[in-house]
Amino acid sequence: MRRQAIWLQILLTMLFSQGCSLYLAASQPPKVDVGAFSAGGMPRDAVVAKLGAPTSSVKHEDGTRTELYEFYEGSATGWKVGRATFNLIADIFTLGLWELIASPAELMIKGDKVSARAEFDDRDRLTEFVPLGDADRGRMESKEKTHAEMTEQSPTVEVRGPGDQGPN
Repeated sequence: MRRQAIWLQILLTMLFSQGCSLYLAASQPPKVDVGAFSAGGMPRDAVVAKLGAPTSSVKHEDGTRTELYEFYEGSATGWKVGRATFNLIADIFTLGLWELIASPAELMIKGDKVSARAEFDDRDRLTEFVPLGDADRGRMESKEKTHAEMTEQSPTVEVRGPGDQGPN
């Protein structure tokens, strides 16, 4: 009877514990092979499929395009499966207490967020892919903002007060 009660307690703990670390480890983004982009020639659709939608995209007058991407480094499949399996076993043997340590740890293991600039030719083929540091990213965004401001064709509106005389 005592053995059945222990197994029932283990089963209920496993059933009602969130298992967040197991989920976090298994659902981590896949490892991004940045070296595959350096060869160039890759279609823009393939880049978007691997990295997600760009955070910024500027199409230039000559048909070329500059885009900024942000993505997590991710983990190799074997590393993810190993961590998920370990978390499952540790959850079972500690009756779910492992989650107090593992869930915050899995949130930190997600990998660093990487920013990169991609240059595409007029046929949307990758010509250059450059991972950026924080300083490079800020410069790139300011260049894009300046470019967008220069190419924006907005009318100029002059505001005058009631007593102001316009040019005579």
